[in-house]
Amino acid sequence: MQFAAALSLAGPLVLFAACKSAAPASTAPAKGPSSAAAAAPIPAPPSTPERPGVFAPAASSAISFWPEAYSGELLVTEVMPQGTVVAEGDVIAKLDTHSIDDQIHQAELEARSASIRNDGVVERNKIDDEAAASALELAKSALDRTKRSLEGWSAKEIPFARRSDDIGKKNEDAGIDDQKDELAQLEKMYKADELVDATEEIVLKRAKRRLAISEDACGLSVDRRKYKVDYDEAMQTEVKKEAVKTQEQALDRLVRTQAIERRAREDALARSKDALDQQKERLDRLKRDREKFAVHAPRAGVLLHGKEKDYRPGRTPARYERGSQLSARNDLFLVADPDSLAVAVDVPESMLKDAREGASVVVQAVAPASESGSGKIHIETYPSAKGGEENGYEATVRLEHAIPGVLFGMRAKVKLQAASGGEPAAATKAGP
Repeated sequence: MQFAAALSLAGPLVLFAACKSAAPASTAPAKGPSSAAAAAPIPAPPSTPERPGVFAPAASSAISFWPEAYSGELLVTEVMPQGTVVAEGDVIAKLDTHSIDDQIHQAELEARSASIRNDGVVERNKIDDEAAASALELAKSALDRTKRSLEGWSAKEIPFARRSDDIGKKNEDAGIDDQKDELAQLEKMYKADELVDATEEIVLKRAKRRLAISEDACGLSVDRRKYKVDYDEAMQTEVKKEAVKTQEQALDRLVRTQAIERRAREDALARSKDALDQQKERLDRLKRDREKFAVHAPRAGVLLHGKEKDYRPGRTPARYERGSQLSARNDLFLVADPDSLAVAVDVPESMLKDAREGASVVVQAVAPASESGSGKIHIETYPSAKGGEENGYEATVRLEHAIPGVLFGMRAKVKLQAASGGEPAAATKAGP
């Protein structure tokens, strides 16, 4: 144990020698029997400041239980008694493992479930990726077909339709010309009187009617071709362009949607993998905690129950036994060097005015046989957190030599020195 700056208090006992007062020389006779000057009174020596102390280890290693993942009770099943001499690595205590074994089993189940869920996410992502790739290929193919249809319509279908219209118009024109030629020929024949009058009228009437119908049909075809060019072809061209635009927009939406879904799948996979890693890490931490349920000595020395602060005045060190409950994240045991002894003492604030750093003090054991030793005192810089009428300062005295028969935790008396310095105060007899 180490403590900060120290102050020391003391007061040497000083006895004043008596002195005679000499009578002045005089010729006058004395009025009474001759008497020697009375000795001056000896003042009472100041009392030596004394504080109760506790023998504590000056060099020790603390043992604590800091679980990484375990949350539950720490029940002692086996423990070495206070003061046992242990070697490094000795098992000084064992804790009940039922609770942590249950938590490890649960963590194994959770890790296995997390692994299955992660594998499922990986496989689903593969299926979704394949489906997305297929849908993207279909969308690209549909767009390509629509573009080819528009290109074919513009480059081939419209020219073909125009050529067909031209051929139809030529046929119509040729038919009308033929009918005109036939009518002219008939008229020539009739003028030559080759047929009777009745026959002439019938034939001419039919020829003129066919010619009129053909001319009307030709006019209708011209109007239809004009309508087809001005409206129908333009409408179909517009429809095909809109189909291409619709396919392009659909492909763009599909690409952006798939990008969002891909990021979502990647995020789901990352979260699933993180959850799996956390479950595995928790399982590993629990297994490491399981190893701590057998408490080993970090060094050779004397086993003490409790923490360093328990070996101070007014404190009661813990005593663990089978069935005791330990608290996590606290010092539970100490393994102390038996040859390195100190005394813990509390110094009230009212005594600091006479204290000094590194002052020598005398330590007297209450038992056995009131053995004593000496050492130097060191006092903490700041007051302790203990409540009381005045502040107290925790101090420690490193003994120069071990006191035979003294055990850690025994009580002691610490005698401080007076402010004038020197050795601890002791009574001195005065001369005559």
